[in-house]
Amino acid sequence: MTPVPAVATRSLTKLYKPKVRPAVDAVTFTLEEGSVVGLLGPNGAGKTTLVKLLCGVTTPTAGRVQVLGGDPFAEAATVKQRVAVMHQSMPVDNMLSARDNLRIAASFRGLRWRTVRSRVDELIAQFGLEGAMDQLAFTLSGGQRRRLQLVRALLVVPRLLILDEPSTGLDVQGRRQMWEVIGKLNSEHETTVIWTSHYIEEIERNCTRVLIMDGGALIRDESPSVLVNEFGERSIRLRLPETADRDRLSALIPADCVIACAHDEIEIGGSLADGDLSAVIGLVRDAAERGATVEFRVPSLEDAYVALVDRRRGENG
Repeated sequence: MTPVPAVATRSLTKLYKPKVRPAVDAVTFTLEEGSVVGLLGPNGAGKTTLVKLLCGVTTPTAGRVQVLGGDPFAEAATVKQRVAVMHQSMPVDNMLSARDNLRIAASFRGLRWRTVRSRVDELIAQFGLEGAMDQLAFTLSGGQRRRLQLVRALLVVPRLLILDEPSTGLDVQGRRQMWEVIGKLNSEHETTVIWTSHYIEEIERNCTRVLIMDGGALIRDESPSVLVNEFGERSIRLRLPETADRDRLSALIPADCVIACAHDEIEIGGSLADGDLSAVIGLVRDAAERGATVEFRVPSLEDAYVALVDRRRGENG
């Protein structure tokens, strides 16, 4: 028997009238169960609308979508029990405590508090929220509210977890705690994760596949490493405090290989960054006593993403 994908869309389209261009435009992809997938795109790319379609919050104008084998809108009662969503903003009752907000969330999901209490306590301890649970919600810091939101999303172990900008407001420790919890869900329960974020480094770190949207369309569906190899560019950053050393460098390299220059710092890219650098390295070695330094920069998913989106917009005028 062929396994049922966690998510499958075919020509999925959403048009908000009276607009002419669809917010989501004929998007087709399939996510296998247990995959961790990043969803990237500039503001207005259609990511939020796609998430709404997957959650059954809005209906497609055309095409189809299946989540965990069902229609997230027509079969909402069945599908939503197995899906957890961490939205960008969390509606809370500010005049209730953090704990009571979780009790209400459990009730909305048809869960008995005594059934989920031990799981909630474990998550609260993991996120360092023990001292905040009896505080009124409006007194919580931004980071505490984001941690509370993730606890609320994980009242049960979901088969599909959708994270919409989950790191907003979290400090470094909070982000790492979140990564650990999500990694454990995926490895131990094969939870499928869809992860949108403007912190592209966390997508590169945690996701094995990336969907990139722009103008409502899905423009790439690849692994981070493939995108980096295709669109990323190695570069070399030199610091040459002495004018004479900078003049020597200009004589060694073609002008079109210099991609940035600010006073005594020069960044070299293009084919030269992957070619024979012995002359450049020799220059830096000779000038080291005059403060010369060199740094080799490896491209990141963020570099590749920016290059891809810029290239697409250049092609489209």
